[in-house]
Formats: sequence, C-alpha cells, structure tokens
Amino acid sequence: MKDAGRRIPRLIEGFGGLLLVILAVSLPVLYFVNGWGLQSEHLRTETEIYARQVSSLINRNPDMWKYETIRLEGLLAKRREDPFTESLRILDLEGNIVTQWTERPDWPRMTRSHPLMDSGVVVGSIEESASFRPLIVETAVLAVVGTGITLLLLFFFRTYPAAALRNALDMLSREKGRATVTLQSIVDGVISTDPEDRVLIVNRMAERITGWTQAEAGGKPVGEVFRLEGDVLVDRNGIRRRIEADHSPVLDESGRHVGTVFVFRDVTEKTRVEAAMVNAQKLESLGVLAGGIAHEIRNPLSSINISLSSIERACGGSAGLEPETKEKIGLILEQMKSAAAKMGLVVQRVMDYSKPFPPRKETVDLNRVIEEAVRLSLSTMRKREIAVLKDLAPDLTACRVDAQMIEQVLVNLIMNACQAMEGAEGAKLLEVGSAVQDGRIVLRVSDSGPGVPPSLREKVFDPFFTTRKDGSGIGLSFSHRIVADHGGSLRVDTSRWGGAEFRIELPAAREGIPA
Repeated sequence: MKDAGRRIPRLIEGFGGLLLVILAVSLPVLYFVNGWGLQSEHLRTETEIYARQVSSLINRNPDMWKYETIRLEGLLAKRREDPFTESLRILDLEGNIVTQWTERPDWPRMTRSHPLMDSGVVVGSIEESASFRPLIVETAVLAVVGTGITLLLLFFFRTYPAAALRNALDMLSREKGRATVTLQSIVDGVISTDPEDRVLIVNRMAERITGWTQAEAGGKPVGEVFRLEGDVLVDRNGIRRRIEADHSPVLDESGRHVGTVFVFRDVTEKTRVEAAMVNAQKLESLGVLAGGIAHEIRNPLSSINISLSSIERACGGSAGLEPETKEKIGLILEQMKSAAAKMGLVVQRVMDYSKPFPPRKETVDLNRVIEEAVRLSLSTMRKREIAVLKDLAPDLTACRVDAQMIEQVLVNLIMNACQAMEGAEGAKLLEVGSAVQDGRIVLRVSDSGPGVPPSLREKVFDPFFTTRKDGSGIGLSFSHRIVADHGGSLRVDTSRWGGAEFRIELPAAREGIPA
C-alpha cells in the first residue's frame, strides 16, 4: 500500500510534468498557427473588399482609372487605429504599380492579392501585405517563457496554460474586433451569408438601409432581409429604395463555396436629384422655346383682332346688307373673336410660363386663401352641380407665401377637378382641405372624377401635356412651378372616392425664421 501510495504521487507528478511539457510546446505552436490563420483571413477579406470598391471605380471609368490616383488613394486609406495592414498596392496587368499605401513591410511577410475586374475581364490586381515578424517574436517569447516556467516552476503547470489560453483568446477577440470595426466603417451596406444563404453578418449601413439589425437578421434567409425587385430594395417597413448592388461568392482555399457577400448602396436621393436636374433643364428649354413661339404669334393675332373689329364696323354701317346676312356675319365674327380671344389667353399663359415672376411672400392665413379660391370658383361649380366640401384645420400654422399665386394654383386645381367630373355618373363631389403634417402645411383638392392613372402621374406636370382636347397643358405645369418657387411640392394621388387628389406641401413659417 505504501509503494502504491508513493507511486500515485509520482505518477501524478510525472503526468503533470508531461502535460506541462506538452502544453509548453503546443501553446506556442497553436499561437503561431492561430495568428497566421487570423492574419491570412484578415488580409484575404480586406483584399476582396478593396477589390470590389476599386473594380466599381474601374467600371465607371475603364479607360482612365489608372490616372485617378487621388480617388484610388482615398479608397486605400486605412483607419489610424488599425495597425494590422502595413502595405496596399494596385498593379496593372503588366505588374506596374498604379498606386500604393505605405512602404513594403518587414521580412518575413504575408501577401494576398485579388484580381481587379472590368465587365468580367481582369485588368489588374490589388495586393495587400503585412509582416508576421511580430507574430514570430510573440511566439518565440511565449515559447521561452513556457520553457522557463517548465524548468523552474514545475508546480505552476496547472495555471500557466490557462493564462496563456486566456491571452490567446483575448488576442483573438481583439483581432475580431478590428475586423468588425473595419466592416462597420465601410460606407456601403454589406451582408454576408453562409453556404445555405442564411445571414451571418449585417454591417451598420446595411442595418440602416434594410431596417434589420444584426441580432434580428442573423440566421434568416437572405431573401427575407435583402428583398430586391430589380434595382429597388424593399426594406423591412415596406419602404422602397433604389440601390446599386453587387455580390460575390466567398471561396475557401480549396475553392469550395462557403458563403456570399452582398455589397450595396442607397442611390435613391442621387437618382431623384439627377431626374430633377434633367427635368429642370427640359422645362427651362421648353419655356424659352414656348416664349419665342408665343411672341411670334402675338403680333399676327393683334392684326387679326384689329381686322375683325374693322369688318364688324363695316358690316354694321353698311345699308346694303340684308338683316339676315348681317346676323350671319355677326355670328361668324363672334365665333372668330371668341377663337382669337382663346388664342390670346393661351399666348398670355405661355408668356407667363416662360418668364415667371418671383413670389412676393408675406405671412398669410392659407385658410383664407382657400376660402377666396372657392368663392371665385363657386359659380362654375354650381352650374355643373358639384357639391363642395371643406376640411380646414381650425388653427392652421401661418405661412409665408404669395397669396395671389397660391390662390391662382388652387383655382386652377379646382377648375381642373370640375372639368374632370364632366359627364361623370353619380354624385359630383369636390373637397378642399388643409392640415399640418410633419411641420409642413398640406393643402388638398380632391374630386370624385375618374382620377389620374399611375402611369401619367409624373407626366401631368410636364409643360404642354394634356389629356383634354381643348386643354393647353400649361396650367398644372405653371402651378407646379409656382409651388416649387415657394420651396414646396405638388403631387397627385388617389382621393377617397377614387378620383384625383392634388396635394400641395409648403414649409411653415417658424418664429423668427421666414419660410
């Protein structure tokens, strides 16, 4: 029993010593292998991300991309607190350096590269290098310390490996944190998936665009989080955004598919601004052309009116004409004068459109403006048996506008609604309303007519576009310009009766700040 009692402590001591030796040898090896893998994966991931960004720049300017050094250097700029990467270079097909960030790292070094693509064709490569000398030094230090502890402090064989393991895990956590900071700092949305197309990573910009947080999206099918309809992304709340998107498969070193990375950006505002600029240029050109044509028509039209007046006086003073003949001539002259007057009205509206006057703003109560517009249109609505409804906010915020211009817009919208309900069956209803929504004043003119089809809602504000045979196509375009000159917006939607609803949104006047 005594021999057995002696052997057991020796066996335990020998086993502990052997375990300590194994750990002392294996920990530095594991540390080096783990650090090598982390550094390699870090370089490979960043190289792919930078390659996609540079390839996007190349696709926009395939012939001159080599000379856009400033933009290329901007793409390669690193965060100062991220010392992991020491060198980035962009090379062309011949291996010539197009641009680079910092000098070559110390030997020994690790290098990863990724091809740069232009429409599926390789036009160069991006190369990222980092020295793993610090990893070797840290591994050597760890090995020396482990050996010293093994030789001098045998009784610490149970505690030291745990401490070394904790240090390795802390370093792994720090490296993961650096990778996360890099991913979250990218201005594009990034979503990464596993081989089954389930979401793994959603960066901060992707959360903002899709409406899904990392915690909510993790493990869900990518089609549920990243819902694309052509080039339009439908986010979690149903909001539609126009985006530019691309995706790339993630392959391991053996070429096996291990996931997919989606990179995208919201270009809704960019598209809207570009469309507005194009539309403004078109309207300006049409206005100049229309003004020139109207000016050329006005002079002959004046001659026609003078001639009609002369003919009317000559016929009235002629004693040789029969009464019936005079009556027929008078009827024809009235028709001609009516047509000339209509032409003159169209010419004047075209002249007003081509040379708009700036609004003379003053603080007004828009409810009074609405009441005056309804009063001016009341006789027309009574003749056409149209019932008028009012839904005016009792305490409407004051607004700085040109009251006469806004009144003109409202009268024009009311007249359009009356004309739209001509021949309509059932009750003819027209409603004018006012309200305050999100700090802006909203004026509405709704009718129970046939409405405006969705395909025409963007065109109805174009100059000279009309669906009526006797329309000039200037009224809505002129109204749209007046509202825009007030810093507001005019758009058309569907009313509660299925007809058209025109909404005017104007900025409210805040105290001390003119709208």
